[in-house]
Amino acid sequence: MQRFIQRIASIDIDALYTWTTLVVIPLFVLCPEFKSQVFVVYAFLFVLKVRKDGYTTCGLEVLFAVAVLGLAASALGAWDARVLKEVWRVARIISLPILMSQYRPVRDLHNKLAWIFAALAVYGLARFFVAPMVTGYSEREYCYLDFYMNSSLVAFSGYIFSLVTLIRQPGRWWKAAGTASLVVFAYLILLHGVRASYLVFLALTPCILLVEFKRRILVAGVILALGAGLFVCGLRILQPGLLNTAVERLRTIVDMNQGSNRGRLTFWKKAVEVFREHPVNGIGYKRFNRDHVKLPAEEHVWSFWHAHNEWLGMLAETGLIGTFAWLAFKLKLFLLFFRDRKTWLGAFMLYLFVVFECHNLFEVYLNERTAYIYMYLLFGLGLNQLLRREAPAPSAAASP
Repeated sequence: MQRFIQRIASIDIDALYTWTTLVVIPLFVLCPEFKSQVFVVYAFLFVLKVRKDGYTTCGLEVLFAVAVLGLAASALGAWDARVLKEVWRVARIISLPILMSQYRPVRDLHNKLAWIFAALAVYGLARFFVAPMVTGYSEREYCYLDFYMNSSLVAFSGYIFSLVTLIRQPGRWWKAAGTASLVVFAYLILLHGVRASYLVFLALTPCILLVEFKRRILVAGVILALGAGLFVCGLRILQPGLLNTAVERLRTIVDMNQGSNRGRLTFWKKAVEVFREHPVNGIGYKRFNRDHVKLPAEEHVWSFWHAHNEWLGMLAETGLIGTFAWLAFKLKLFLLFFRDRKTWLGAFMLYLFVVFECHNLFEVYLNERTAYIYMYLLFGLGLNQLLRREAPAPSAAASP
């Protein structure tokens, strides 16, 4: 036993963490059914690291506990054992940045992430050629994860990484690589047909350009107009049907008679009603669905498995206690990334966080947890890197 402990102590836990993370992120995209195993892997590494070198705080610990307790408080009055089980599942996800904030920075992280996203871009394009055969979902194909809305977020993460690379990284090679991957991931976002992604794409891209170019608004405008023009022209020539479909889906966003819109308005109105009836701690986390809440009309019951808005769902399920606790945790994570926004990694994490939260206004990704795990793996990797001081930036001549 003593010999086994000595061997464990001799392992380079930091190197093990690096390679584990660089493998787990793309592997989880390929095999999203291994949700629980992700937490187990990082919990095991965390125990080894803390046992060997002690614990390093990241600033999220107190608000993590507050968030978990706030959600757990919704079990009072509901007396449903499944509430605490679902809270435990959420706790495992949002603990990832804490578990991953114990290690030395990953060397040349930008290079390694570039290779990962390049592989995901190629894989995504390849999957779309065989998506109906692979997934059996021919109406709306998807290439990542286990549902097209989760899948679209993976494509969006690649888009944000490519955009930050194009703007922040010096050197012609990085500019060319960033441009190519930006076009591919924008194309993949378009192929998914997720209206929330379309809306976030159109709203945040110009905002990011304005932030990045600051007072050079004219430069940002020219880049945006030129890039959008070339992209649209290419689609009109190569795939006019896809462009027409995307435009039609954008038009449905403002059509309140469209089925999905009517359903969301019904769910949101009901969530507000439930919150007014249970304002303190809600009706129990993960209980705002057709099994526990009756809608006034039967038309949308089939899709009533959550509120289709994370924050309204939180208000109905956890009341003011859980919602404010959840908000405090997320605000702290946002501020940690905002503090380092001048670095390429800080900018990537900040924009990715904003993109994810904008999507959460139209969906409850905690319901399936898949996209949440993927995002918090990236947040954990980024937070560890920023807290431990980022490794030297990759050179302009480095290969992505």
